[in-house]
Amino acid sequence: MSVLPNIYDPTHRTEDDPNFTNTIYGDRAVALADAVLSLGPEPMKLDEFQKDILRFALQADDNGDLRFRQVLVSMGRQNGKSTLAVALLLYLMLLHNAQPNVFAIASTLQQANIVYRRFSNLINSSSEVSKFFEKTTETRGIQTASGGYLQVAPAKSASLQGHSLTSAVIDEVHLLKESTYDAVVIGAGQQKNSLIFAITTAGSEESTLLKRLYEQGKIGTKGLGVSIWEAPDNAAVDDPDALIAANPALAEGRMSMEQTLQEVAFLPEADAVRYKLNRFITSENPYLPQGKWKSLGACGLPDRPVKIVADIAPSWAAFSIACSWAVGEEIHTRLLASVVKPSYTQALDLLMKVLHQVPHTEVGISAFVGNSMLEALRHQGVNTYRIVRRDDLNAPPLFYEAVMTNRIKHQHLPMLDFQMERLSRKEEKDDYRLTRPNTSVDIDAAMAVVFASYLSLVEMEKPPQVF
Repeated sequence: MSVLPNIYDPTHRTEDDPNFTNTIYGDRAVALADAVLSLGPEPMKLDEFQKDILRFALQADDNGDLRFRQVLVSMGRQNGKSTLAVALLLYLMLLHNAQPNVFAIASTLQQANIVYRRFSNLINSSSEVSKFFEKTTETRGIQTASGGYLQVAPAKSASLQGHSLTSAVIDEVHLLKESTYDAVVIGAGQQKNSLIFAITTAGSEESTLLKRLYEQGKIGTKGLGVSIWEAPDNAAVDDPDALIAANPALAEGRMSMEQTLQEVAFLPEADAVRYKLNRFITSENPYLPQGKWKSLGACGLPDRPVKIVADIAPSWAAFSIACSWAVGEEIHTRLLASVVKPSYTQALDLLMKVLHQVPHTEVGISAFVGNSMLEALRHQGVNTYRIVRRDDLNAPPLFYEAVMTNRIKHQHLPMLDFQMERLSRKEEKDDYRLTRPNTSVDIDAAMAVVFASYLSLVEMEKPPQVF
């Protein structure tokens, strides 16, 4: 095993075993990566800590038997996990087994294809590499000249049941279900020197598989090796030492501390903790920093046509209407109306009254309001927009960035201020949506403002049409 400078050392790593000191597999993997990665259309190069990970993952005894059949590597984002995965796939496909059957797995097919495409592009662009491969396809797999095979699979346990495989590289394992991972382990169980290599960032309290692997790795479960870079508990997101602890590429100098601190400053705290400090977060977290909404500048009355959005609390406990309009690079937003426990007819009448009084370009209707109001508006000739799940995931980060850069102006209504400060984010895989902290708090007014602002922000970001 190579010895890294202390600054690169993972926070947690499986202790050395004097019975597994043979580094021949790891040395081969590193040598192959050094010779090949620079040949593709996107030249790649392994950092020293990445080479160390390969040697760690491929430890063997004097008989050539691998120490680990499962390896977990966890670190912050943008530390070169994809490059590391490509390097390992090269070794697994060309040197580890005579006829490998390797799976590249991620939570979705789209995510799995990120590594797969980098790997296939490397092969197809270099005659020195492509001669070792018989066939490559865009999505269906890659075959070696010796009959080995690499295929991509989304993380659905059903699609992986019953497969016999020699190795697997799993990306963002925090999103996988335990049943999926266990199916992969079983599928590789009968193969000599099979390797399940999982690489990830930290997850949330719902990442039960990742928590299990962390716990098993930290107690020294036989056959499982872990290498985890994470910041200390309760570390500040802008603490350089904490950032270095979670990001070996930052320690090595490939990532810029200045740029990282700039990114952290505009990330929601939960994202900074998870992606930059590599710490687990709870599934629900505050959306906006305390006091940030109240610190924003005030706006006046709209002086041009606006975007309007209607949203409703569960069980129709409250109904709110908000608007937004662009002023230069800023978005001005106001709560136009709010009513408690309206009937459907009362809510529709209120919305129509607002539309007759306020010039508008578009009216967004949240999913909770329902299709009936949407169709009623369309029948009246109103230009409508149905707010769908995609918007639930896209609106919060876009609105957050605008808030944090002081581009949002509002009229500082006490009710709106109250709701904004209580908006929570609910983690969903690598995205999040907004929710209320408990059933006693309504957030319809805040959500109407978020989505109204979102419609203006999206329009602002559209490229100008050229005729």
